[in-house]
Amino acid sequence: EGNKRDVVFFNANPQFPEDRYYDLYQMMKNYVGTDASLVQAQNGNTYNTYPVHKVAIPVDKKVVEANGTVNPTDSVVDAVRFTIPKDNLLKNDLAILMVIAANKWQRPIYFTMPYGDLGFGNFLRRDGLSYRLVPVEGSTVNTDWSYNVFMKKFGFGNANIPGVYYDEENRRHLNSIRRAEVDIAFDLINKNKKDSAKNILERADKQMLQQNFPYGMTSRGNDHDQLSLAVMQAAYLADDKPLAEKVGRSVKTDLQQQMKYYNSLDGWRADNLAYEKQNAEDLLNKLNQMQQMFNAKNPALENGSIIKSVDSGDSAQPTDSTK
Repeated sequence: EGNKRDVVFFNANPQFPEDRYYDLYQMMKNYVGTDASLVQAQNGNTYNTYPVHKVAIPVDKKVVEANGTVNPTDSVVDAVRFTIPKDNLLKNDLAILMVIAANKWQRPIYFTMPYGDLGFGNFLRRDGLSYRLVPVEGSTVNTDWSYNVFMKKFGFGNANIPGVYYDEENRRHLNSIRRAEVDIAFDLINKNKKDSAKNILERADKQMLQQNFPYGMTSRGNDHDQLSLAVMQAAYLADDKPLAEKVGRSVKTDLQQQMKYYNSLDGWRADNLAYEKQNAEDLLNKLNQMQQMFNAKNPALENGSIIKSVDSGDSAQPTDSTK
């Protein structure tokens, strides 16, 4: 409350050597949350601290299997172990860690992005548009769940109705759907489910009309075109050459128009947009290279060399969770 623990600093404690992982709940509740963690700084102020970077969240497999946190085919870990990559934790960091620690896998915990700032990113798994914390390491997409949600429940904001206008903000939201499309498609391709990947790509293509939301469109940092190139690569890998060529034509037209504009400039105007010009030129080169390599059936691209798609009791001290 108030100004308490606005920031908590790392301060090594010889009682807790960092060659092992410690229960996150115990560390937060019985160390950070008590006067045992207080240290006086050189400025005379007293601050709460935390003693280790390596923490763990124990996993009761029966609980996570019963409440649907994991799938029957998942390889569930006995504890989610991660290293906090910071030497100071702000109040918002503490809140996130405490929610996770105190939850004990009773309720779903979701993020709107693959959040890795606190070290547990390898245990986040895409569920449709969001990312769920799961006790499964390196499982980036909840494949069957995400496929079913995308194919049966995803809405596309009327982008399939001719004449609907999307301003920059709403194009950003449609690109969030497109990014999910790409992630799920690449995951299916990597699992030898090309037909399902093709279904994902085709549904998104039908639901987002080119006249409303073209694949090729100038944007900040050319993020729009870069994401569309990932769609193009996924289409090639899913053996959907017509869609890949459709995406390629749209993106190439936009990038060529950008280059024509940049080449028309001179003096300080050209200097001020030199970075943007180089960005467009690089993407155009990648697009051309991708088309040439796929048309030649070069295995290098199929390995992703051009573009890749865009994780107790109440003792007085933290308990050792190393096993």
